[in-house]
Amino acid sequence: MKLLIRIIFAFVLIIGFSPFDPQISSANYNENEILSDEENSQLSQILASDIVLKIDSLVNIFTTQQRFSGNILVALGGNAIYNRSIGYSDPIRKETVLKSDIFQLASISKQFTAAAIMLLKSDGRIDYSDSLSKYIPELPYKGITISHLLHHLSGLPNYMYLIDKYWNEDRDPDNEDVVDLMAKYKLPLFFKPGSRYDYSNTGYVMLGTVVQRVSGLSLNEFLQRRLFKPLGMENTYVYSTADTSVGRRQVDGFRATRRGFIRIADSHHDGPVGDKGVCSTTEDLLKWDNALYKGTVLSTDLLAQAFEPAVTAAGKEIPYGYGFRLKESNGAKVVYHNGIWEGARTNFHRFVDDGSTIIVLNNTSVGSNHELVRLIEGALSQDKTLPLTQKISKLLIEEGLESAMDYYTEASENDPFQHPDIRKFMKAADFMYSIGKDRKAEDFRQLCEKMISI
Repeated sequence: MKLLIRIIFAFVLIIGFSPFDPQISSANYNENEILSDEENSQLSQILASDIVLKIDSLVNIFTTQQRFSGNILVALGGNAIYNRSIGYSDPIRKETVLKSDIFQLASISKQFTAAAIMLLKSDGRIDYSDSLSKYIPELPYKGITISHLLHHLSGLPNYMYLIDKYWNEDRDPDNEDVVDLMAKYKLPLFFKPGSRYDYSNTGYVMLGTVVQRVSGLSLNEFLQRRLFKPLGMENTYVYSTADTSVGRRQVDGFRATRRGFIRIADSHHDGPVGDKGVCSTTEDLLKWDNALYKGTVLSTDLLAQAFEPAVTAAGKEIPYGYGFRLKESNGAKVVYHNGIWEGARTNFHRFVDDGSTIIVLNNTSVGSNHELVRLIEGALSQDKTLPLTQKISKLLIEEGLESAMDYYTEASENDPFQHPDIRKFMKAADFMYSIGKDRKAEDFRQLCEKMISI
């Protein structure tokens, strides 16, 4: 079988590189062999071209059969291999959705609130074991810690009920108004803090309030200074109808009906933030995703804690970290969050072991996101050659041919049945020639020849 593979690839080598003459190419040698971000993304698309076709086929089905509309981005190793806009940002006015369109992230916002808390922790200004009453003493609840809030173990009552029942002012309430309502009406806790898990929007509004009180800044100002601007997330902000300093730039949300769509207006619940409120684009979220993988804003130690499950007082493990849900998919660890709010349906899934990410932003109530993400996850896991192909390519680009071959040899010895897709390396060589990276092209060509000769 291995001999047959060598014969096939040898034949492809003979015809696959025919348009390129190394001697001619070397005459036009380009000193700058460093790939730009765009070139890295194009290379990733070449290496994952089979997966890209599968994802595009899935998306087409969901668009035609389930009225999906929005932006989808899939990344491997920090590079977008699939970045597509489908349908309308405004299905009533038939305005086409653009990659630059900003979406309300709904509960994906919680990871940014948690990140703000982690930054204050790294500054030495708070501790996870601190009592909530240390920062919000007017609340009538004892025994709740910052850790309880992060993990949804606080038992706090639903703040939206208080707004619906008791808020009578013309303006929209902000986080401090929610605190006042909770202090005034003293609704009982659902359970003793730490004893059980109950997903709590109120808990994350309280965390947003802690950030504001400790830093002296609004949640938007704090995140702009510490996360969004340093990462170049120029189209990301925290939107609150109670904060007139932040303009509304995100697309509207829409409720799907049999006859069409109904626009959803902002409500009093759009004033408080921390549980929701962050608005962003798929491309800005990719920048955030890369920062998490590289540990450029939050240290790797802090992130390791963020991706650990919660544990109740009785020792029960809960698959929720700091603003991230946790699961396994096809044996791989996934940290993720989904969001639903006033038309917005959003997904942010990160496969932390192999560096792949799925981002789906939809501003209608059409409930197809989760199934689409699940099928994309399946497509990513089906290509068994891709992880090794990517790893070898990355080593060749960053460290050279010798490092790539050393890794391939070691991988082959550890698992003789594991093989990269040599055809993709051939296509990568063609691509390198086309962009003037002749030395890299020759490395890919020699890589193929060496692999076939082993």
